[in-house]
Amino acid sequence: MFAKPIALYFYKIFFILLFQYMPIEIIANSLEVRGVILGGGKGTRLHPLTTETSKHLLPVGNKPLIFYPINQLLEAGVKDLLLLIDDRHASQYMQLLQDGKHLGINSLAYVWQPREGKGLPSAIAQVEPFVRSGKMIVVCGDVIIENGLSQPVKDFAEQTSGARIVATYTEDTAGYSLLETHEDRILNIWPKDETRHISGLIDLGVYMYTSEVFEFIRNLTPSTRGETEIWDLNKIYVQRQQLYYSKADGWWSDVGSSLDTYLAANERYAKTE
Repeated sequence: MFAKPIALYFYKIFFILLFQYMPIEIIANSLEVRGVILGGGKGTRLHPLTTETSKHLLPVGNKPLIFYPINQLLEAGVKDLLLLIDDRHASQYMQLLQDGKHLGINSLAYVWQPREGKGLPSAIAQVEPFVRSGKMIVVCGDVIIENGLSQPVKDFAEQTSGARIVATYTEDTAGYSLLETHEDRILNIWPKDETRHISGLIDLGVYMYTSEVFEFIRNLTPSTRGETEIWDLNKIYVQRQQLYYSKADGWWSDVGSSLDTYLAANERYAKTE
């Protein structure tokens, strides 16, 4: 009578050890994980630097900003990439990245995004024909996480259902979505509040989903801004008790959030490269 529970126990232990010691490239490939980089947007917060180019193509140190999220995905073993762009700077992206082979990318597809923008979930929905039944790591193209995404990708590989985001601790959560958590599960996502000067965990703009997310996106109602909102999408997983997080330590930057933030990131990498 104990044979089946014991067998299931050792089966679970086997796969935990397998994922723990398996090279990250094999994990990503075996799960058919695609990286999705959000490269559209007007970049109004970095004006006038973005008058003639995308914020993601601005130099940070000695290379374009978009290279940082690309490298974060490659180092995590995710080498099949989808880049969401609109028509404003498409030729600049294609001239810089081409097919991505020179960067170590296995496959690179450019996915068209409407110029007007209808929110992050609506942008994510554009990649449905490419993802199908696989998994995806969605990253904002203007966020640098210096310690990378290898551990979050491993955590997602061990996850059997639901979604996962990357979070970090900050002394001041004003202007960010504050996360209420228990162990590695997210219990609530508080709205952004510029006056909330308290410490806590915040969302870093990296979202990991399976293909079920596309059905959730189709059922989203646009907010008063006329856009679908990423926190509304992630709250669906919260309600289902299926939203988890991996904590990122070390330096990070939401480079596109302001001119001051961009200049600070540029100065940091100008000194180190």
